[in-house]
Amino acid sequence: MVADLSLIFIAMIWGFSFTTIKVSIGMIPPMEFIGVRFVIASAVLAILFYKHLLRTNRYEIMAGCVIGIFLFLGYCTQTIGLQYTTPGKSGFITGIYIVLVPFLASIIQKKSVGALPITGAVIAVTGLGLLSVNLNELYLLGEGDFLTLICSVGFALHILCVERYSPKYDPFVLTIVQIAFTGVLSLIYSGLFETFQPGIPGQVWQAILFTALLSTCFAFLAQNIAQKFTSSSHTALLLGLESPFALLFSILLWGESPTLRGYIGCLLIFAAILLVEMGPMLFRKKAGEITGAEMCEKG
Repeated sequence: MVADLSLIFIAMIWGFSFTTIKVSIGMIPPMEFIGVRFVIASAVLAILFYKHLLRTNRYEIMAGCVIGIFLFLGYCTQTIGLQYTTPGKSGFITGIYIVLVPFLASIIQKKSVGALPITGAVIAVTGLGLLSVNLNELYLLGEGDFLTLICSVGFALHILCVERYSPKYDPFVLTIVQIAFTGVLSLIYSGLFETFQPGIPGQVWQAILFTALLSTCFAFLAQNIAQKFTSSSHTALLLGLESPFALLFSILLWGESPTLRGYIGCLLIFAAILLVEMGPMLFRKKAGEITGAEMCEKG
């Protein structure tokens, strides 16, 4: 329960920070923003939890770097893809990781994750599509959309790698290393392919500090700890709440007017989560009732 609440809170933070990031990357290059944000976040965590780093070993460092590669892949391809597609399509295609996680988990782990997680994931992505994009846009797929699809694969593999390594290694070390690695790679990319902006506006610094401390430090540390106690499919579904939260904060803070389709999309996402959360309990209860009825008949 605590792990689930942590993941929901992470989704809420990411949903809230969406508008902040959107404004900031209009003022400085996006990968520079991501790089500075992640480097600051890793430095803060390293200072707070330096004792964990003193006890680490090369296997934990390597695991953190592997996780960081997929995290960077997700952010980088999403950022590049967004230059060639609409924000709605980007949000929808990125959210496909909700479905990719259970399917990839089945392939990698060579066992089925079960019908409920897959059904819930499909319902959630359907809801995300209604929330994020006009259906007519989906027929027009371009370069940016395919890059964003790579982004969704990157985020899916990031969740699966965290699931694999978090039970075996120190989550504090894993978090620090993956964030630092992502930050360094982002700054290298920015230096090579973006017009680096040394003078960052004060408003952007506020956004960087907010996203570094909450959206990165807290969120990724909480995710790495939570995934010690819950599955990757469950994690992906709960993190998928980011989009409904983003819509909610857009309504409250920016006066955005949601459509009926958007409301239906949100309801589908919540229904998917309820299905996965409550489904096993209901099916067990129903199975118990059937068994009890059969025993009474035999008696």
